[in-house]
Order: sequence, then structure tokens, then C-alpha cells
Amino acid sequence: MTIGRWSKSRVIELSVAEVANTLQAQITGDLEAQPCFPSVSIDSRTLEPGQCYIAIKGKRLDGHDFLEEALRRGASLVIHSDSGGELSSWKDRVFMQVDDTTAALQNLAHFARKKWNRSVLAITGSMGKTTTREFVATLLGQKFRVFQSPGNLNNEIGVPLSLLQLSEEDQMAVLELGMSHPGEIRLLSSLSRPDSALLTNVAAVHLEFFSDLDAIAAAKGEILEHLSQGGRLFFNADDDRVTRLVSSYTGPKISFGLHQGADIQVSDYQIEGLDRMNFGIESARFDFRATVPFAGRHLLYNVAAAVAVAYSFDLSQDELLQGISRFKVPSMRGQIHRIGNPGNQITLWDDCYNSNPEGLGMVLETVSRLEGFRHKILALGDMLELGPAGPDFHYQAGRQIAQSDADSLVTVGDGSLEIDRGAREAGFPAEHIEHFKVAEEAAAFLAGQVVPGDLVLVKGSRRVAMDRIIRHITGRRESA
Repeated sequence: MTIGRWSKSRVIELSVAEVANTLQAQITGDLEAQPCFPSVSIDSRTLEPGQCYIAIKGKRLDGHDFLEEALRRGASLVIHSDSGGELSSWKDRVFMQVDDTTAALQNLAHFARKKWNRSVLAITGSMGKTTTREFVATLLGQKFRVFQSPGNLNNEIGVPLSLLQLSEEDQMAVLELGMSHPGEIRLLSSLSRPDSALLTNVAAVHLEFFSDLDAIAAAKGEILEHLSQGGRLFFNADDDRVTRLVSSYTGPKISFGLHQGADIQVSDYQIEGLDRMNFGIESARFDFRATVPFAGRHLLYNVAAAVAVAYSFDLSQDELLQGISRFKVPSMRGQIHRIGNPGNQITLWDDCYNSNPEGLGMVLETVSRLEGFRHKILALGDMLELGPAGPDFHYQAGRQIAQSDADSLVTVGDGSLEIDRGAREAGFPAEHIEHFKVAEEAAAFLAGQVVPGDLVLVKGSRRVAMDRIIRHITGRRESA
């Protein structure tokens, strides 16, 4: 088999020799046949001929178990720590043996980022990272060639894989940094070396792994440790923990928000429907109104953050207006599905990607402001990783639901039983509450209940798989 460079590669030019030196790897194979380092894959199932396969040892799977499969699929180079088999028969391939393949992936990504040596904006926070990242890339993309983290690659594996997709044509990168434990943001920012950073908020997300919200804030603040000297910092002025966190930062800061007199302030928003919202944007340089094809106060923070970044990169008001009109919410983060004929439709609000107390509260606020629906049905799954306070968070969410104008409540999971209790005790009619252990059961129930004119909000933590409700209802209705 002849192994060539992967045709879809975006990677910057690296030689195999300099990569081996950077990783302090023991190398075997024909270097003359493989002078250039190829793009990287850690998944033997999707690996393309000519790529480098890195055998990562994960919590559930060990990539070394799939070395032979990767070679059969055409991997031209393999980075491994334990061959797990006989590799000498693959004489047309190159092998690099290292002590730790995860560390090798991270070191390789750090090396590639230094060699690329252009502007990186790193985004972190408890909520809205992906939406903010996509909005920022949409605005900046009018003026620059922007690379952004693909999909949800925001952890200790995903961020290195993102960095290894940078190309010479990219002028700047917008990266998403996620975390569930202290120290993760420190690692990711050390790899990505941002010269700009954006903090969206601090909320009860992954609280199970932290003592309190202040500890979450401190972990998010690790991003400042590797922000380049004089780097720009964008932050949510409405979040008290964020503002305290950034108070000691001496570099240039640009704030955004809805309430606290921020540098970039969104105000006077009007929800005209689930797919239309208008608002004002004010700054020292401009004052105008804009319209987006989605609704919700929570999404306005993502808009404000993106405008703050674009403002600092000198986009004009016309460029901002044009870019904002192109905003689209990412999958399962507020998408609207309509089933049926115009004027006689079921409306599904797909917010299935995740759920936490603050985010749910803002979405419920939007539900209460919507008009023109026959019934408003809430399909809510457990909010996970909240630690010992989880039951109370769910209970308080139920009490908030009772103050909304929702007509029915359908809950999924053990934790959401407390949502039911809170709603009942706050006056929500018990006969309008249904509970199910798993999403499939709720999906079957809802598919037989919803009728044209209904709005169904579907939201829950990712592991509860509330997206199965969306798929079940859309599939059933579309096939009818």
C-alpha cells in the first residue's frame, strides 16, 4: 500500500524529525518515505489513509488495542507507548514510542501552536461557551480567516486535537476550554497560550466536583495564568464572581452584559417569537438595534460577548449588523423544530444539550414571555453533577415552574422527582405532572399527547438523553 499525505489535512508544516525530537520519542521506520508529519487521528474507525494514529489510553478504551486496525486503514505513522503486538511487518510505516501518549498529544499540540504563533482567543465559563464561540467566529470571520474548535473539542484531548488542525492560512483561532475539575483550565491554557481570554459566567455546573461556586470561579480563573502579557480579557459584568475574579488583572479589559453599565451593553430586548428577538447594543463607539433569529435572555449574553470581541478587533457597525443577522444557535442549544403544516404545527424547543439551575431559570423566563400557543409543555430531565445541593436545586426549579404559565410538566430521571415536588407544593396542578424514569418513556407519552398549536420545551443534562424525545416526536409526526 502506498501511503500519501491525507488530502483533507489542515495542519501546519512539521517534519517527522522535529516532532520526534519534541516528543523525545524512540523512532523506527523509513523517515525518507515520511518526511512531513501528517494530520492526527485518535480514532481507528474514522482514520483516513496517510494520517498519524495516536494510541490514547482512556478511561474505558485503550487505543493500543486498535493499532492493527489503524494500520490496516492506512495510518502512515503511529505514536504509541506499548505496541501490544508485532509491528515489524509494517516496514513502510513510521513508529514513535513514547512514555505517555496523552502527554505526547498535548506536547505536540503545544509545539504546533508555538510554531503557528498567531492570535488565540480562549473562551471558558460555566454556560454558553459553544454558542459564544460560534457567534465570535461568525463576526470575526467577516474580517479574518478564523479557525474555531470543531464540535465540542474542549477538554484535555479535544483542545490538543483542535490545535493540531491549525493551518498556515488561519489568521486567528477561537478555542473553547471546558473543565470539570480544578487544574484543567490551567493545563488547557498552557497548551493554547491565548493572547485573549473570555469568561462567560460562573454557575452551578460540575458543582459535584467543587466545594462551592467560589471554587468553580477560581478554577475558571486559571485561564489568566497563561494569558499573554498585555492580552485582552473579555468578561461578563453582570456576574459578580467573574468581576471579582478579573479585578486584579492589569491588562486591557472589555466588559459585556445586560445590566451593569458594561462596555458593551445589550438592552431593551423584545421577544417577538421563538425565532425572532430584537434589542439595542450600546458602546462608546456605536448605538444601534439588531435582530436575531432566536429568543431568550440567556442567548443575549452570548451576543454581547461576541460583540465585545468584535469591537476590540475594530469591526464596523455595518459589519456587526451583518454578522449578527447570520447568527445561528448550535445543535440542541435552542433549536426550533416545527412539525406539521404552516399555521397548524407542533413547536419543539430543543435545548437538550445540557441543563443547570441558572440556565433553566432563564429559559423558563422566556417560556413565560411567549404567546400564541395552545399549550406550553415542559419536558425536563435531571440536572446532573450538582453534588449534595442537587435535590434543593431541583426543588427550587419546580417552585419556579409553578410561577410560570406552563400548562403541563413532564419530568425524567430520579433527581427530577424533586422538580415535581417543588412544583406541586408551590401550586402547580398535580394532575398536570407526569414523571418517567427514562427519556424513551417520556417520548412515547408526549408523542401521543401533543397536538398542533402546542409548544414543548425539551431540556435536561446530556446524559439523560432528552434528545430522544425530539427524535421520537419528529420521526413519528413526519412519518404519519
